[in-house]
Amino acid sequence: MENEIMARIKSLFCERLNIKNIEMDTDLAGLGLDSLDVVEMCYAVEEEVGIHFETEELSSFKTVGDLFNSIEKKLAEKKAA
Repeated sequence: MENEIMARIKSLFCERLNIKNIEMDTDLAGLGLDSLDVVEMCYAVEEEVGIHFETEELSSFKTVGDLFNSIEKKLAEKKAA
């Protein structure tokens, strides 16, 4: 189930960024995302899968992997609750 959710999130990112594939070590700024773009993407993820990011957390994401690791952690916490 979580893999299916992560696949949907990856697809969402690729669609919004108009790219075919996304690598975990890619720098978010390298994708042309500024801090507001990251916040907007996180809000879309929140709506899609029902998780929540703290405001302070949003500024800590530097790479795609940082963001996706946080999403996976939140999904696991949600599942355990």
